[in-house]
Amino acid sequence: MTSIRAALLALTLASAPTAVIAAEPAAAPAGLKDCPPFEALRTLEADKIAARQLKPLDSKPAKPELHKELLAMMERDQNARSNAAASAKANGGRPDQPFILAIFQADQENTSRMRELVDAGQFPSAKDVGRDGIRAAWLIAAHSDRDPELQGKLLKLLEPLAKSGDLVPQDFALLSDRVSVARGEPQRYGTQFRAVGGISHPQPIADVATLEKRRADTGLLTLQEYGCLLQQFHGIPVDLTPLELPPAAR
Repeated sequence: MTSIRAALLALTLASAPTAVIAAEPAAAPAGLKDCPPFEALRTLEADKIAARQLKPLDSKPAKPELHKELLAMMERDQNARSNAAASAKANGGRPDQPFILAIFQADQENTSRMRELVDAGQFPSAKDVGRDGIRAAWLIAAHSDRDPELQGKLLKLLEPLAKSGDLVPQDFALLSDRVSVARGEPQRYGTQFRAVGGISHPQPIADVATLEKRRADTGLLTLQEYGCLLQQFHGIPVDLTPLELPPAAR
């Protein structure tokens, strides 16, 4: 999946690790005011993603079978989530249980296979599997929340690929925040939110004063735009005041 539509789906899912989201945005009863229309925000996000899209490498993947396998794993991931979203749309926002279980099954199978590759020292390079194969590996990493040790290892393996231009910075930022939150640490890019008392807040953020520069350098929406997008997409009011770390974690 290399289309902008697929990229948007992956990014949105990566910001909501445990939620199965409805296919259509719902109006929030409170929260952020004066938000741009939902479609305008999605278009802006798509433009930012398109501006950073990576061209395929000139050479064919050195490991074509692994390349094919990674793309199949990504397809399994996205099909499970797309089917759940369709079920949610048909059932007033809640997917049928089999579709939820299908997501868990896809994540378990993909995570297990990725651990095999990492433990064997066979995590691929872009030359091995192409940039689309690396993006597939990123998506699998983003949905490997039930194996935080592996997720942390994958973050380290993907970091040099982001620096070399083989993984878009938005993707790396999302995974970086995801790992930080799982570790009980402040996130750097403000991509991870959590609902408290029916209102969604950013998880704790490091160095809030320079957050918008980091987001801009990475090609992310501003925090206000992102909060408006999430509020309309999930139908949960958003307050951009970050949550605080527990005293023991400070």
